[in-house]
Amino acid sequence: MSPKSEEQRPYFQVLQQQFADSIRNPEQVDYAPAGEAPIEQRRLKTYQQLFFNNIEGFFSQIFPVCADILGQKRWLQIIREYMLKHRSRTPLFHELGEEFLAFFETEFTPQTSDPGFLLELAHYEWIELALSVSTEIGFETVDLQQAELNKVDLAKAYELSPVAWPLAYEWPVHQLSKAFQPTEKPAQTTTLLVYRREQTNGDEIIDFMNLTPLLYQFLMILEASDSAQTAFATVTGSYDLTIEQRQIFALQALQELVDLNILRAVV
Repeated sequence: MSPKSEEQRPYFQVLQQQFADSIRNPEQVDYAPAGEAPIEQRRLKTYQQLFFNNIEGFFSQIFPVCADILGQKRWLQIIREYMLKHRSRTPLFHELGEEFLAFFETEFTPQTSDPGFLLELAHYEWIELALSVSTEIGFETVDLQQAELNKVDLAKAYELSPVAWPLAYEWPVHQLSKAFQPTEKPAQTTTLLVYRREQTNGDEIIDFMNLTPLLYQFLMILEASDSAQTAFATVTGSYDLTIEQRQIFALQALQELVDLNILRAVV
């Protein structure tokens, strides 16, 4: 079904569209509908600026490193481009970060001066918000004093906490800053784990952990494996490790992740 023309839509919707267009692009679109009393330009510009500042301030909180690396002038240009091109499908503020990522992926027109890592950096910064508002519930905390409950067994199958997300990036996103902006992708992929955990006071925080490529591969196949031993054997097959070295590595890695409540045995 084709969109309704202005003649088919109720008049108030036509006015709303014209007003929205002037908010998105005040330099190119005037809000001056025929037959209507004009809005004082000072008031209109104030509203336009407040709207823009609200969006810019929100995105600057979610993507502070992106904003810092790009600099204020380029950052403001990108916010305006987002407003012009993207049509958000959610009214929820905490989901706007995902809308901004969608804009970067499909609508954004990069300039030659923009860093090649921009999309990955934006995703990395968004992850913290996404996990903090996720409705998923982590594993119940196990008292570490109960050693037997927390002792790992490679023969068992293990599952990954729904609030622990393995991540892989072509760029070292966790190191990027105004002072560190590589122009060439490293030979090795950056592998990380972001997870939500409960503090002793009951509050939840988001933590990040560097993963070796080996441990990242293990986590990616763990839940599809019949045991932790099988998963480790699969990912270490191409590594020049003795059986004893593999056993030590597997036990240490598994124990650390279980103690952090990131993994638990499947009962």
